[in-house]
Amino acid sequence: MITLSDDQLTALRNLGRKNAGEAVDFINIAQARTLTEMGLAHREASGWRISESGLALLKHTGASAAKQFATEASSLRKFKDEGK
Repeated sequence: MITLSDDQLTALRNLGRKNAGEAVDFINIAQARTLTEMGLAHREASGWRISESGLALLKHTGASAAKQFATEASSLRKFKDEGK
């Protein structure tokens, strides 16, 4: 099973949105390189693109796992920000 960090998941989601034709602010290069090493993205002349494996992972994790992961990461950030 592939485990993604919060930043990697954000980058993968951004690549998925870019693939769907949506405008994205930016793609984190370091995270995109890591996703490439995992086979979830690739580099083209026009920039970073999500791979078929990356799309499949987004569909597989979908709303449940991806949301849960993002919620947990957000809770951790809030906990740290509050100085607890």
